[in-house]
Amino acid sequence: MLFVSSAPCKVILFGEHYVVYGSPVLAIAIEPRNRVKFGRWEGAGVSLHSSYGTGVITRDGAYEGAEELEIYQAVANAVFPNGNVPSCKAEFLPSWKLKGVGASASFCAAFAAGLFRLAGKTPSTEEIFAAAQAGDLLAHGGRASGIDAKTVSFGESLIFQRSFEPPEFNSSPANFSLPAGTALFLIDTFRGEKDGTLKMLETFASQFGVSMTPSEVSGKKRLEIREEYAPVWKKIVGEMKNPDPKRLGRLMEENHALLRERKMSSEGIETAVSSALASGAHGAKLTGAGGEGGAVLVLCEESSQAGIARRISEQTGFACHPISLAKKGAAIE
Repeated sequence: MLFVSSAPCKVILFGEHYVVYGSPVLAIAIEPRNRVKFGRWEGAGVSLHSSYGTGVITRDGAYEGAEELEIYQAVANAVFPNGNVPSCKAEFLPSWKLKGVGASASFCAAFAAGLFRLAGKTPSTEEIFAAAQAGDLLAHGGRASGIDAKTVSFGESLIFQRSFEPPEFNSSPANFSLPAGTALFLIDTFRGEKDGTLKMLETFASQFGVSMTPSEVSGKKRLEIREEYAPVWKKIVGEMKNPDPKRLGRLMEENHALLRERKMSSEGIETAVSSALASGAHGAKLTGAGGEGGAVLVLCEESSQAGIARRISEQTGFACHPISLAKKGAAIE
C-alpha cells in the first residue's frame, strides 16, 4: 500500500433540489468518512476496484471498465489534463452505504486528493473541489449543483449558492452550530429498492415543466423555482445565529413539506419522519435526493438520541446511523 486518502460525507439541512436552480442551501460535512486505498500496480494507468466492479484509466486519460466507475476518469482528467496519468491501484472503501450523503462526491474528492499526491502537488481546496465536481457532474447527468463536492472537499458547514450568469459555485462558512445539547442522526429507509439521484433530479424538474439541465433553463424559470423556497430560507437565516431546537425542527418540517409536495418523498421516508416526530424528535426531513430508499435527517436532544433511534428501528425496521461533524475535508491520512 502507498497511502490512504479520505473525504467526509455531507447532509443538507435545508435547500436540497432548489439549490440546483440557484437557491441558497445549508450543508454540513459529516463523518464517518469514505476512503480510497492507493497501492502499486504494474500496468499503465490507474486500476480501479470497488463493489461496483473494476476499470482502468489509461495513461492518456481514456477509460475502460464498469460504467459506474467512469466518473473517476473525469476526476483523473481534471488532475492530469495533459495525460501522463500515473500507474497505481485505487480501491474504494465505503464507510457506509446510505443514500443522500454525497457518497459519489466524497469518493471523487478522496480520489482527487490521492491523485494530487501522486502528482507531487499540494492542491488547494478549490482544486480538489474542481476535480471532484467534474466526477460528480458525470454521476448526476450534468445536474449536480456543486454543493456535495464543495462540502466534502472543504469539510465544514457551508452556505452554498450556485450562480449561472456568470457560472460560479459560491460558498461561505455557515458559522452554524447545532443548538446546545442537540444531535443529528440519519434514518436509512432502504428496503431493497432505491431511486437514483438522477431520477429524482429529473422528477423534481418535471414538477416545474423542465426537461433541460439547469444551465439550459431560462433565468425566469429558475427564479420561479427559487421563489417557492425563498420564504423558508428567510426564516432559516434568521434562526442561524442563535438556533432554538424547536424552531429549527419546525423549519425542517416546513422544508420537508415543500419537497413532499414536489414528489421527492416516498412511503418509507414519510413513515420514518412520522416515527421520529412521534418518538420525541424536534424535527425530521428527507435529506439529499429523496425518493425510494432515501435518507431522513433527525434533530433531537443528545441525551435522548439513543432511545429515539431505538424506537424508530423497532417501529419501522429502519436502521439509524449516528453522525458527527467532520473535522477536516478531503485529505491524505
